[in-house]
Amino acid sequence: MRTLTLFLTSAIILLLACRVDTTPAKNNSDEPKGSILEAFEKELTEIVDRVSPSVVTIFAVQTVEFNPFEDFDLPFRLPFEPFRQERRSLGSGVIVKYEKGKVYILTNNHVVEDARSITVRFDKHTERKARIVGTDPKTDIAVLEVEAKGIKDIEKRVAKLGDSDKVRVGQIVIAIGNPYGLERTVTVGVVSALKRSIGITQYESYIQTDAPINPGNSGGPLINIKGEVIGINTAIVASGQGLGFAIPINLAKWVMDQILQHGRVIRGWLGVVIQEITPDIGEAIGVREGIIIAQVIKDSPAERAGLKVGDIIIALNGKKMDSVRDLQIAIMRTKPGTVVTLTVIREGKKREIKVKIGELPERGVTRQRDYEGEDLGLSLRDLTPQERARIGVEGVLVVGVEPGSLAHRSGLRPGDVIMRVNYRKVRTVQEFKRLIENLKEMGKTKVLLLVRRGESNLYLVLNLE
Repeated sequence: MRTLTLFLTSAIILLLACRVDTTPAKNNSDEPKGSILEAFEKELTEIVDRVSPSVVTIFAVQTVEFNPFEDFDLPFRLPFEPFRQERRSLGSGVIVKYEKGKVYILTNNHVVEDARSITVRFDKHTERKARIVGTDPKTDIAVLEVEAKGIKDIEKRVAKLGDSDKVRVGQIVIAIGNPYGLERTVTVGVVSALKRSIGITQYESYIQTDAPINPGNSGGPLINIKGEVIGINTAIVASGQGLGFAIPINLAKWVMDQILQHGRVIRGWLGVVIQEITPDIGEAIGVREGIIIAQVIKDSPAERAGLKVGDIIIALNGKKMDSVRDLQIAIMRTKPGTVVTLTVIREGKKREIKVKIGELPERGVTRQRDYEGEDLGLSLRDLTPQERARIGVEGVLVVGVEPGSLAHRSGLRPGDVIMRVNYRKVRTVQEFKRLIENLKEMGKTKVLLLVRRGESNLYLVLNLE
């Protein structure tokens, strides 16, 4: 392994030297020794100096409940509430946007999942409380928001995002993060594979790299030699060396834009169960390439368009689909209501079928939570379309209330649906947040909430301080 590492390092030096030293050959008698190494060193340090201020450390605090008696087989129930204990997690993030006095940070969902408070460290002198704008467990992406006031040179800290569709195997990459709390640690390697699936999220198309990453690197950027972010470091294989995985920045940016625009991720939906054509399947059906439909979901766009079990999808809007992963991500990123053309093979004949893409039904996994400086102790998310239809009201769902908090003392409980704030209707977490912020700016200390609990409505007063 050490020999391989030395070989790769030498290769990187030679490749960078070729990139940097492009002047015609001259008499080398006057050229100082070591100029190639110096050029490589200068190039690398300039990239790191430029990008490092964009990398932040994220501290998340979670409350874990446990019952010390749950493993005992007791003939009676002890009258004890579960014990609560704080757990702190560490991760990385990258500043990707600065707008209207707010800083937006990309990180992994697993870094901040179920956190009741989040702190972002910009440098050793600057820390700020952060709010989760939204999370997406299906891609392991989270977007944080921080007040920019008082953060030095914030405009210059916004990272430049690259184009991950142009990444190629063998490309030199740099990872910056905070492994084990060692802030802004820099490692160098190459892209060792693309479109990897390792089974930790629903939508996977990871960039694989041998740039060393460790616990604490999660959420930090993977950078090319132009200083552009091409991925968000996400996972490692614990039993292996040189196996790190990053979410392509194009996918992460799409998820972030969805969260910022809509408060949640709106995905296209076809409504089929699909699988790869293995050599055995290919031999049996006489088709070697494409994606075979194993099931068509009832009342789905696929069923309405006439797709059938056994159809083999080979292209979407004329673009070849090489794998299940390619088709899943292409459909996911298609705006609901868009009509697409699928090229399929049915009973040996090629045909084109037009499908109007639907919206992927939500299952309550995309969440928005409210973490203000004056913490209300309240966690919220938008209602799914199915929940709105079942409950029959518009509002935001209370998914967590911190014991002893302002929200708890007001009488709010998990499962409540907040329908109105001071007689104003709220349909999304963003609307709730905006109304609360406006009332705070007006100097209001009490807010009247109309809440649906079970099958009844009730009014509660929420104290803001």
